[in-house]
Amino acid sequence: MLNQPVHLANTHAQVQAAADRMQHISLDEMDQVRLLDRFDKKFVFPLFALPAILSEAARWYRVLEIEGHRILAYRSTYYDTPYLGMYLAHHNRKLNRYKVRRREYLTTGQAFFEIKFKNNKRRTIKKRIPTTNQSPELNKEERKFLKKNTPYKPRELQPAMSNCFERITLVHRHHKERATIDLNLSYTRHAADINLWLPVIAEIKQEATSGFSDLEKILRKHRFLPSRFSKYCIGTILIQPSIKHNRFKELLIRQNKMYYDNAITPLYQRS
Repeated sequence: MLNQPVHLANTHAQVQAAADRMQHISLDEMDQVRLLDRFDKKFVFPLFALPAILSEAARWYRVLEIEGHRILAYRSTYYDTPYLGMYLAHHNRKLNRYKVRRREYLTTGQAFFEIKFKNNKRRTIKKRIPTTNQSPELNKEERKFLKKNTPYKPRELQPAMSNCFERITLVHRHHKERATIDLNLSYTRHAADINLWLPVIAEIKQEATSGFSDLEKILRKHRFLPSRFSKYCIGTILIQPSIKHNRFKELLIRQNKMYYDNAITPLYQRS
């Protein structure tokens, strides 16, 4: 997430300033809107649009602040089968599918082992346990949690990739709604590092699909429409371009267009 192109680094400073102008909410307060069982809607747009979107959102949303930070750093390690069964389940549009990861909250030093389940009603259910395990191998508690909450056996899974990103979390002032805004996404697998400087992934999280969202209205006003974007799946394709990815070709084409429209090439930069 370091050594950004200068014009993107300048925009990142504008994003920080816009977040600093918002009213904040503490982690304890935000826990009242955890939404581990929810409907999600994603939007993908260029970083250059984010300062204006945050400024408009300040009327309806507060921003999470932890230890004086409003842009928080995350690192995730994803687990999958050797043949990438979870990736392929997503690619093949299977419902009742899983995603397994260990997520580190670098600002606070916390870490959780997490399981996300997308059911056949397109509802996302997330379960997690705290962990102090720093080994890529699952420990006893994580293996037990995996067996209890998924059809996978611990010996079936291995680390598939890691990613890092920064996140701004918004909480609606009046409705039970949260939104995460992820930027500066990068991937690592073995010796391959890929940085995605430009895309911002906003995810609106609500209890009902028809829920009212002021952030969605703002995004649509800027002509940004809902778009599917899985950080795990996109990272898998970029690191292993030979893998089956027909379903995601349209998304990759749209991402390329975003880069070309903003005079930035290529889609990703290998370090």
